[in-house]
Amino acid sequence: MLTALVFLMILVGVTTSWYQIYQMHFNINTYDSSKLSGKKNRQFEKLSVYEKRAVENQDASLLDKETVDIFGNDFNVEALRIAFSKEGREIYGVPLLRRKKGLVLNSSSKKGSGSTSARHALCFKTGLPSINLRSFFIVAVIANCGLIQLLAAMSIYTIHYEVSVSILEWINQPVMIMPMIFFIVFLNYLISKVDAYMHDLYQVGKLNQLAPLFK
Repeated sequence: MLTALVFLMILVGVTTSWYQIYQMHFNINTYDSSKLSGKKNRQFEKLSVYEKRAVENQDASLLDKETVDIFGNDFNVEALRIAFSKEGREIYGVPLLRRKKGLVLNSSSKKGSGSTSARHALCFKTGLPSINLRSFFIVAVIANCGLIQLLAAMSIYTIHYEVSVSILEWINQPVMIMPMIFFIVFLNYLISKVDAYMHDLYQVGKLNQLAPLFK
């Protein structure tokens, strides 16, 4: 009974790893403003409407006011107009709203220079990434998924054939393979979170090159 449960859990781990590849592929190829929280989604809608009104009516007063309310006095409205234009909303606007709390002007830089930093956990700062690491992360998840398939296959193989190499004898025990599979699944989960975070900052960095985020 215990062995059957272990194999069932291994199957769950394999299925989850395949879903993780699908989820990353979906995230890469889909811009989805519905991923924003309720408050940020309302801000997204407001800024989009006000930017459209500013273009149509040549009146940016509402957009200026909303910029100050959401981002503060130092934020550059021109950057916001690019971010929430029809073409830029999903590409720049969504990442900008998601990461706005962590964006700061470099303390050693002049305003308007475009030198913006990202404040991460534990309060350390880095510049905005200039290289898109998304392809590296998806390859890492695919490689981990392949490793999970190999471990699962070995758990079935060793039902009838034992591995005699001393350093690999643990493979003969499905109960040893199961936690390794779920550790890799958890690792893939962390990779997907880092990928989403870094890609948002990369997009914000591209926006910062088009127009400095701070005045």
